Amino acid sequence: MAENSPDIRKVVEENRGTLKKLQLKIPGLKEYRKLEDIRAADQILRKQISDRLNDSKAKIEDLRHAMTTKNDFNSITLAGSTISKIQQISGLVKHAQQGSAGISPNIRIDENVLNKLYEYDLDSVDASEQIFTLCSNSVSEYNSGKSVQEMVTKIVSILDDFSRVWKRRLDSVQNIIVTK
Repeated sequence: MAENSPDIRKVVEENRGTLKKLQLKIPGLKEYRKLEDIRAADQILRKQISDRLNDSKAKIEDLRHAMTTKNDFNSITLAGSTISKIQQISGLVKHAQQGSAGISPNIRIDENVLNKLYEYDLDSVDASEQIFTLCSNSVSEYNSGKSVQEMVTKIVSILDDFSRVWKRRLDSVQNIIVTK
């Protein structure tokens, strides 16, 4: 999906108003404007990923409803904890650090780092789509006799990987990860 996705950075650039275009002509504001536009594009991208995760959560809520309709309460806790995990990761994505430059940052965030951050986040689109696909199929698979535990285990595994990668994103693009 990431290869076919529009580059939101370009859309943000194309939609600059008169004031933003003027800021690009002023030497002190030019870099600031460019960085803010990349941050805005990344924020839009992260919101889309978060929304897709929320769509996934709704599908697992549908699964939980299907389970209760069949009076199948054996794995209801698994479905509930999966909903909670999706909600947690969705919030993590939506409210993740943007690489704000600040007045006197410990590590300077320049245009290259922000572009890397955007590209890094763009790679997460595929994972959010994979999670959504698995969650979308959960009710039909459940009704076909597939075990809730088997479905949820696969979803949670992808969520755990997604969460681990996401938590390290800013450190990764800044090349400040310390490994043992």
